[in-house]
Amino acid sequence: MKEKFVAKYNPGAELHGDDWLHLHRNENLLIGAEWTVEAARQLIAQAAIASYPNANSDTLRAALAELYGVKPQNIFVGNGSDEVLADLFHLLRHSYERMGVLDVCFKIFLLLAERYGYQLEVLPGNTFATGQIAVDGWQGLAVVDSPNAITSATVAPEILQALAHDEKSFVIWDNAYGEFAGDVVPQKIKKNVVIVRTFSKFYGLAGLRIGYCIADEALIAELLARKDAFNVNSLAQVMALEALRRRKEFEAIRDRLLECRQALIARLQNFGFQTHAPGGNFVLTTHPHFPAEWLQNALMQQRIAVRRFESKLTANHIRITVPPMAEVERLTVALDKILNMKV
Repeated sequence: MKEKFVAKYNPGAELHGDDWLHLHRNENLLIGAEWTVEAARQLIAQAAIASYPNANSDTLRAALAELYGVKPQNIFVGNGSDEVLADLFHLLRHSYERMGVLDVCFKIFLLLAERYGYQLEVLPGNTFATGQIAVDGWQGLAVVDSPNAITSATVAPEILQALAHDEKSFVIWDNAYGEFAGDVVPQKIKKNVVIVRTFSKFYGLAGLRIGYCIADEALIAELLARKDAFNVNSLAQVMALEALRRRKEFEAIRDRLLECRQALIARLQNFGFQTHAPGGNFVLTTHPHFPAEWLQNALMQQRIAVRRFESKLTANHIRITVPPMAEVERLTVALDKILNMKV
């Protein structure tokens, strides 16, 4: 299915002032700033920011390889997952002209497809409604965000593997929210599958811009040969290493976040909302009687920011990042107020 795409990315509103509840950017709201401030103070000397960083992030690659049971040669680290994706799109354009994405997907995919001149198509299967991809007969590059960056829904890993069924197909699995979904990175990496992850979500280091991918050694070697020089700064590298050392702490935070997510879904259901089954640290929800644009504006009046995406499938939905329980309560009070006012 061919569709007209508009390659434009909106990162969400920049809000200033006190008492805002920021539920619109998919940041990990259960991680306080304390750990990053403390760790940065302790690690700033080690980062040696007067000198150039390690060009290939070798120590971080080795730590990630140990975590996933692969070789360092299977890991590429970039300046955020956006750079990793851009480098992959650029490299793979030499082999693939056709690129498939989900009917609702991370908007950066569209921007990069336009930048590198891909023939962009929607993968068959009506994934937004069904959660499925019709893999039979697909050939080309498929780029799938699962959990989905807008809907939070997941596509089964076996479906993603099936998309890479022969040498004429290639799959980029954008797994930025994978730790929240319990996704497991396979130790045996297929030559035509790349898994992209980030330190922005699970570890709460969005401002440092650290992304990475796990792939076949030959592909990683090509990425390393073509990348920008010193693409990941030295503070980002040592902070990422510290995050990996504290992984058990982040797993505990993730478990609390999932409890808050379940509570949020229950509160929304009590108000009559219908919520997509989520895999990430956020939910996409709609109400049968209250338009999403009105809900977004009404919540803004309560100094609560949520996201809405202008597409035919998602325009009547709002996306809500999962906050701590105290802020779930604040959102609940606000919704009770505005929905009763509307009635």
